[in-house]
Amino acid sequence: MTFVSQAQNEFIAYPAAGKGVSSTFVTDYHCLGINPANLGIKAYEEKSVTMGTSEFGMSIYSESLAKQDLRDNIWGVLKSGNLDTLSYEDKIAAAQGFASDFAFNWDYNMFGISYQNEKFGGIAFSLRSRASWNSNFDESFTDMLFQGKFSEYFDTLQYDTGVDTSNIENYQNMRPDSAANVIGGTASFPNPISQIVGDSYMRFSLNREYHIGYGRKLFGADSTFSLYAGVGAKYIQGIAMMDMTSDGSTYTMISALSPGFDLDYGAVASGNPSAIAGQAQNFWRSSVGQGFGVDFGVHATLFNSLHLAASVTNIGTMTYTGNVYEGVDTLVVSYSNEGLEDMNIANSVPELLEESGLFKLRGLEETKIKLPGTIRFGASLELGKIAHFGIDLVSPFDRTLPGSINGFAWGAGGDIIIPAGKSQIFIMLGVTGGGGYDIQVPLGVNFVLGGGAYEVGIASRDAVTFFSQNSPTISAAFGFARVRF
Repeated sequence: MTFVSQAQNEFIAYPAAGKGVSSTFVTDYHCLGINPANLGIKAYEEKSVTMGTSEFGMSIYSESLAKQDLRDNIWGVLKSGNLDTLSYEDKIAAAQGFASDFAFNWDYNMFGISYQNEKFGGIAFSLRSRASWNSNFDESFTDMLFQGKFSEYFDTLQYDTGVDTSNIENYQNMRPDSAANVIGGTASFPNPISQIVGDSYMRFSLNREYHIGYGRKLFGADSTFSLYAGVGAKYIQGIAMMDMTSDGSTYTMISALSPGFDLDYGAVASGNPSAIAGQAQNFWRSSVGQGFGVDFGVHATLFNSLHLAASVTNIGTMTYTGNVYEGVDTLVVSYSNEGLEDMNIANSVPELLEESGLFKLRGLEETKIKLPGTIRFGASLELGKIAHFGIDLVSPFDRTLPGSINGFAWGAGGDIIIPAGKSQIFIMLGVTGGGGYDIQVPLGVNFVLGGGAYEVGIASRDAVTFFSQNSPTISAAFGFARVRF
């Protein structure tokens, strides 16, 4: 298994996670989606086939993670898959923490394989799933997400004693036994959802990608100058998409989620031309959209040591035709949900979209959105066989698209190479910034054994994760399932 920290750049390669740069470093199927021209470059002359499977990784960024009790809550889900229920005080702290930039990236490479030959060039295929979440919520919005019917917005609570129901004034620090009797909250002076959401955005996407690429040398000699070029294409199955933007007066929301998520849209589903019935699924969820994307890249080498690369990736369009809904800007008068019970912010989706949720919906037949394309430039220098250092510059074409990096990002780093017979030890280190993240310090070690036949390593996109008690980032990378022959 391989744990890959994707962070603000689209890194599937766990060795890239440890140094924060990839444009001129990754080869074989790892370069799909980064620079397909690198397929023309063999990392190990005696190896033609590279294969890997079950590569997985994640990165989480939130100011809430700087709070140790909430940070422990996140570590709980990483260790056990479960999150403890948040206390009343934790909910308030979480609401404050999520009223800022929050980012989550998840990448799972089910299978990848590449074949590289000096005359033929290189061809690669990979099957992967990836999820991306970026959000910044207004405090009034997070208060309602986490507090639910107990939010300060609702000045009146419906209180059920078991005998009759009465209205009481909403107040803070309600005892748990009293809170258990509250069945809903009502606002005497209701506002439209656009004002409650305020100045907020949320962009979420989950896709399954079938990616193929080809690259080769166009001309030149390695000892002086060589130019490589490559092209990639992918078929994408859209599993989930949600895009919400509000400035306090103008509010837009569009979503399409697989029936595998088992959301209860209620009566609105009966009038939706794109509604799809289905059962909850844990892994291979059915798709609600499809699309195609293309990549182009070039890579030049000078004197077999200086590398220059440029690529344009993920150019294309997604069309969603299943469970497509858009939000309607209506008054929020009452609410009966409890609010989020844990730190899994993804659970806010049913809180918002289901029949009992905050957002009022209407169905659509389909919707189209552009893929979150990027342009990247990279340069690196090999210092003999002892080190390789470089820089990366990455920029999105449109940062507002679901799945896009959240602005210009940069990275600088590389490898210090320690020979050990036919094996090598790569000490990876770097520094990255931008893309909606604070400065991060990638760090890791990778063992390449048997002349490249097998790899095992551990890394993090932000080593501060493991040394600081108040780091806003959780990031890890680990790999041992890559072989060459």
